[in-house]
Amino acid sequence: MDKPTPAETFLEALAPEVQEAFKELAQAIHKEGALSIRDKTVIALACAVAIRCQDCAERHAKLAYQAGASQEELSEAAAIASLVRMGSGLNTASTILKD
Repeated sequence: MDKPTPAETFLEALAPEVQEAFKELAQAIHKEGALSIRDKTVIALACAVAIRCQDCAERHAKLAYQAGASQEELSEAAAIASLVRMGSGLNTASTILKD
């Protein structure tokens, strides 16, 4: 069994109904819909990279592989996420420029 993430550890410290509500919400969002489970796991990996959450990136990469995503797909998704993060940094940096 995998070691619990810090988020899971925190949820375990809360009331059981909070932990269960989070689990149910996550399952509802991750189920097959307009996007496949595979696509959702790749998006989740990209989001984890963009927000710089190491635990999340590792978890979502593992789930993406299990859902059939390739190394190349995850690498491209991570590169896009990194580019978005860099762009947001440039937007923030632009605030120092004088009009």
